[in-house]
Amino acid sequence: MGFIFTVSISGDGEEMKKANLTSQVNGINQVFTVPENYETNTLRVYHNGIRQVKDVTYSETTSTTFTLTFTPVSGDYITIDYTASS
Repeated sequence: MGFIFTVSISGDGEEMKKANLTSQVNGINQVFTVPENYETNTLRVYHNGIRQVKDVTYSETTSTTFTLTFTPVSGDYITIDYTASS
């Protein structure tokens, strides 16, 4: 499925996790599955390394999925940062 690793964020002590969802890119898929539940409004989506804008280029669909407003094509990559829900 890709990788997941944890990065400590200074300040409030919350940990941001990262995941590579590129294996879900198939030229058709616009809905992507996060490896675990995430806290609402903590998701950051990157398309080919460029951060996407919530409610403009993606929307949080459920606590484990998000939907892009465009379709990534073969060779594109999707990565995310998020805070896992407790």
